[in-house]
Amino acid sequence: MNAYERKIEILKMLEKEGKVQIKELSDLFSVTKVTIRNDLEDLEKRGLLVRTHGGALLAENKQLIRFISKTIHEMEREKESIAREATRLITPSSTIMIDSGSTTAFLPRFIRDTKLTVITNSLLVMEELSGASNIELLVSGGALRRSSMALIGDTARFFFNQINADLLFLGATAMSLNKGVSCSNLVEASTKRLMIESSERICLLADSSKLGKVAMAHICNWDDIDILITDSMPREDRRVLMEFGVEVIITKSQGG
Repeated sequence: MNAYERKIEILKMLEKEGKVQIKELSDLFSVTKVTIRNDLEDLEKRGLLVRTHGGALLAENKQLIRFISKTIHEMEREKESIAREATRLITPSSTIMIDSGSTTAFLPRFIRDTKLTVITNSLLVMEELSGASNIELLVSGGALRRSSMALIGDTARFFFNQINADLLFLGATAMSLNKGVSCSNLVEASTKRLMIESSERICLLADSSKLGKVAMAHICNWDDIDILITDSMPREDRRVLMEFGVEVIITKSQGG
């Protein structure tokens, strides 16, 4: 069995069991523990697993994966309204970071004519801004997670660890008052955390369908978020977030 075949079998075991142990894999494939560690390191760089002490975990539940090509069209009017509102926070000639996500993907269409430095790990953002002459565009490297069209993993984390931004527009799969902000992939979550650490201010862009939900991979707590822009939120929930120091901006009038 060659290295490629061995990695395929490791992924099959992960999908079935959720986790694997280095010693178990070494015995099963009759190779050294160093060889298995190298296999796991390569798979982690591709965003397919997360290494742990003595083994690895599946990076995401593949049965729950939703592709951005579909989610970007859900609540499209609300996402566009959120992105338009987000432009009010942008100062010309500043450096902003745009995370991957179905809501953040709408932001580039409103900033093409603004003089900015834009840093991103989203191929959708890159495509939208690649021809914008006013935008100095920096794109991270990394492994492509096709479901979100995001560049993630060790290379992306190294990139974000070297830079600083004035403002990050963060994307997420879910937001819960008790559990904070989360997404569906552990490697992508760790990449997002580096983006947060590299930015002065953090603005979460998330439509109301994500409220009250928790995804597998924790990104951050509310005390890491400065601003939330969403389309609708109960008054009591807004009050709770304000106690965390989060400025909540609602893009349309609402009762409650």
